Amino acid sequence: MELHTIKRTVAASWVALTLIVAVVAQITGPLQFVIAAVAVLPPLALLLLWNDPAPTMTESINEARRRR
Repeated sequence: MELHTIKRTVAASWVALTLIVAVVAQITGPLQFVIAAVAVLPPLALLLLWNDPAPTMTESINEARRRR
């Protein structure tokens, strides 16, 4: 599974779980904004800050061989 697929799956699961907990707990009023922030900010940080790892030396060599 590719990294961007994993990130999207984890982010979507987090948002869904947070919203389900909010509905079950019957959160109303100003706490809705807190729940919205908790639902959106961690997955946003995950998507923006978790990058693909740098290629290894072996991957770089194999890529150079393929270009020939």
